Amino acid sequence: MPAKTIKTKPKKARAAASPTRRRSGRPRKATFPLLKEELLAMAFRLSPHPIGITELETGRCLEINDACLEIFGFRRDEVIGRTTLMLGIWPDPGERARLIERVKAERSVRDAEVTMRTNSGDRRRFLISANLVKLGKKRCLLTIGSDITERTEAEEALRQLNTTLEHRVAERTVALRESDARFRAFLDNAPNLAFIKALDGRYLYANRRFQEAFGLDQKDLLGKTDTELFPREQADHFQFNDRRVLASGKAMEFEEIALYTSGSHTNIVVKFPLRDESSRIYATGGIVTDITDRKRAEENLRQSQEELQQHRAQLQDLTSKLITAQEQERQRIARELHDDLSQRMAVLVLDVATIEHQPPLLPERLADMLRPVRERLEQLSDDIHNLAYKLHPSLLEHAGLRAAVEDQLREFMNRTALTVSYKSHHVPDSLSLDYSTGLFRVLQESLQNVLKHAKATHVSVKLRGSSKGVGLSVTDNGTGFDAQDTSAHQKGLGLINMQERLRLLGGFLRIHARPGDGTKVCAWIPLEGTAV
Repeated sequence: MPAKTIKTKPKKARAAASPTRRRSGRPRKATFPLLKEELLAMAFRLSPHPIGITELETGRCLEINDACLEIFGFRRDEVIGRTTLMLGIWPDPGERARLIERVKAERSVRDAEVTMRTNSGDRRRFLISANLVKLGKKRCLLTIGSDITERTEAEEALRQLNTTLEHRVAERTVALRESDARFRAFLDNAPNLAFIKALDGRYLYANRRFQEAFGLDQKDLLGKTDTELFPREQADHFQFNDRRVLASGKAMEFEEIALYTSGSHTNIVVKFPLRDESSRIYATGGIVTDITDRKRAEENLRQSQEELQQHRAQLQDLTSKLITAQEQERQRIARELHDDLSQRMAVLVLDVATIEHQPPLLPERLADMLRPVRERLEQLSDDIHNLAYKLHPSLLEHAGLRAAVEDQLREFMNRTALTVSYKSHHVPDSLSLDYSTGLFRVLQESLQNVLKHAKATHVSVKLRGSSKGVGLSVTDNGTGFDAQDTSAHQKGLGLINMQERLRLLGGFLRIHARPGDGTKVCAWIPLEGTAV
């Protein structure tokens, strides 16, 4: 491909066409450099940042912009030609000297933070950048600054505030730690169980008593819910009450059953919402008081009161029966005295009167008439003796319990067709009359019940003593009865009378019986100085 030829104008023509050449033939300066200098001058003058040009060695001001004059409070004629030290804008001349040394070494310094003074004497902080420039043969310093006084003051204020806040936070942290330590020390040594749960039911805290009661460590509790820690029914009950407290927004008291490591316990639990500074609920707290012993005591007291009421009713019934029995006994004795002994005495009086009014008789005839009178008097004497023995066996006072029991058993066998076996062992001779009478009355009542109700053919009696007390048992082979049927016991006065007698002496009465299998009555009285 052939090369293109480029046509050029003759030199004279090119010179004539150039608008930048003078008529004299000398070339003129281009307009663009002039425009650039004007723009730089305008930027220097209008810049919001203070800009100055000073001689490097002397510090004499050669040029300064309007922003610099406004910030430092000078007029142009006060600045141009004078040194910065003469103007007093360097509170510390050494700071300027160090800046000059850096510029000499590095030719340029960027973002140096310095303190300078205004014409009014105020000190302000500047962030300056300085460059080494050459104007003609002189080395000069071009300095551009930015007033950072407000920023510095704000940073200082922020730093002081931050320091103050950090100090307060540190103090608050120490106070919170001390408060938390006191809180934990107080609750860990409290007799009550205490806990704190988050709104989702997870444990945030549980005191030492709580941990011991349920056999759980703090690490086992924290972050866990009741469902994860306790039996389902117990957990549901706890959580149900928690929800009631959160719904009401106030403290509430509940009775809860909890399974401790030592067993089931009844508690009074006061649950309450915990609120932050904005009164928003953020957790649930609880204080637990174990009332198991109190509930047991209340139950025992209730049972005791019921038993007392029963005993009071029995005592009233017994008193009524005793009064009735006394009246009946009086009537019986009165009847016996009137209908039997008194009539027999009257007959004897008539017999004696008959003998008295008859003519003198032969001694032989008189003896025959007096013999039936003597026999009736002997029988009357025996009957009076038996009546007195029933009322109070004098043999107890004179011969003791064993002799009185043996005599009573002989009289019982003579009076009935029943066979009786008797054994005694280590019965003390010095047994008090009250104790002897109590056991003897049990024997009498037992034998009477055998005769009236048992339909037995044989009775076994045992009287045994020990270092602790004396016991009596009466066993028959009769029809027996239901010992669990208390109504059967209360039909008569006998059993109640025996029980009351032994109770007053500190002893007890036990009755073992089954229908068709006979009855065994056991009585026991402790010796004086021993406990039941």
